[in-house]
Amino acid sequence: MANLPFGLDKILGEPDNLIPTDRDRKTKPGYIPEFAPDDLKKEMEALGIDGIEELDELEEKNMEGYNNLGLVPPEGAGTFASPILIPSRMDNRVVGYSDPTTHAMFWFTIHNDDNTYYIKDLGLFFKMLHIPDEDAAHAHH
Repeated sequence: MANLPFGLDKILGEPDNLIPTDRDRKTKPGYIPEFAPDDLKKEMEALGIDGIEELDELEEKNMEGYNNLGLVPPEGAGTFASPILIPSRMDNRVVGYSDPTTHAMFWFTIHNDDNTYYIKDLGLFFKMLHIPDEDAAHAHH
């Protein structure tokens, strides 16, 4: 033990080394926890990601892009002719937006019904971009 001033080393005693270090906290390479949803496991496998630690690394490297992803629509999008496209594999999706005046959060549900949705508060049009579920398509063949 290090020499601590005022005889603290005698008061504190020997270290027990029970507090994990960063190295101790690392998971085993290629480890995906059992509690991870099957969808996540499939997506990680498809992307070639072997373990949770790789997800952490990717998120750390791309945190800024990750946080801004999809929040700002492309220039000129939001008109009836060029609505903001909301991708989804589901039949509907909940979309949130911040009111430009009050900054309050509002939500609406967009459906895969080929309709264009107008949000009056924003003055913008939205439409779902349905992404086919490849697993479901292969299951029918």
